Amino acid sequence: MDSAQDVIHVIVSIHDPKGTYSRHAGVVMASIFENTKSPVCIHILHDRTLTEHNRCLLNETAEPYGQGVEFHDVSALMEQVSDGALQQARKGGHSIGALFRLLIPEALPIDKVIYLDSDIVVNLDIQELWEVSLEGRSLAGVLDERPRRSRLSAAAFSRKLMGCDRKCYINSGVLVMDISRIRAKYDLVRQSDQWYKQYRHYSQLVDQDFINSCFRGDIKFIDGRFNNGNARGDNGDNSILHAMGVAKPWNALVGSTIDHYYWKMWLKTPWGHLEPDEIVGLMLDVAKNSSYTHRHTSQCYKKVLSRLWKEIFCNDVVRLVGLCFKYLYLKLRT
Repeated sequence: MDSAQDVIHVIVSIHDPKGTYSRHAGVVMASIFENTKSPVCIHILHDRTLTEHNRCLLNETAEPYGQGVEFHDVSALMEQVSDGALQQARKGGHSIGALFRLLIPEALPIDKVIYLDSDIVVNLDIQELWEVSLEGRSLAGVLDERPRRSRLSAAAFSRKLMGCDRKCYINSGVLVMDISRIRAKYDLVRQSDQWYKQYRHYSQLVDQDFINSCFRGDIKFIDGRFNNGNARGDNGDNSILHAMGVAKPWNALVGSTIDHYYWKMWLKTPWGHLEPDEIVGLMLDVAKNSSYTHRHTSQCYKKVLSRLWKEIFCNDVVRLVGLCFKYLYLKLRT
């Protein structure tokens, strides 16, 4: 492998209590290696939930490409993360692996990294993202365009309460990070402790809200193709596809472009080395969970009732009113 300064450093996080999540990181890795000729080192941030078997499979994913993998157990470092942050992650249904990125400056002795979530497929040469200039900023990311709502929306109001800039709010699934600058200017673990104490009542996206608040004014905005939310009809060419939302390719087939690319790359990993009948069975199981598949009329009714509940009792107006009451209540308590 070339000298250290020529290597592209990419980070993925794995918290895998069921032993089924590591394969998604393998897909991210395979998609990078398939499209990138430059030397890449994948840094796996993990805790004790990563099994030896999955560690071996991740190594096997890189071997045919002659690329590197390094494992960083952050279990001890996670003890520094506040209970408030951990509780907020669990409360919102997020994996605590989302908080691993707060430990990057301490965990890795390198100066620059690309961070990628594991619900991503890279369909471009990652060198393109690596060469993006941060222009003196600590982070580079893509503006989060979901939802495109006015400043009177619940999302906009909550972001304002948390100290985020509504018009400059990025998605944290793809980040270019100047680690040397972050080490000099920030103490992410300490700052997150104070932040979650203050804003836990408003935060829904446990890591993304903190990152946007903490790095406000210190973020370079980059082209949307580097974090493509994968609207239907998009062919996914020359972009990093991100399965935003609840429906992930491994859970359901929803007709999005990333479905095709995810399973194509999955076959490039050791997890995809199955017999044809096993693959067919797996695809049928995934298809059964698709929002387009209703095996019984009762399933249709449940989906309709669920949608009505969200539209009537969880709509934006109701959420905005709830946030206002929460804000006033907390103000009166202090």
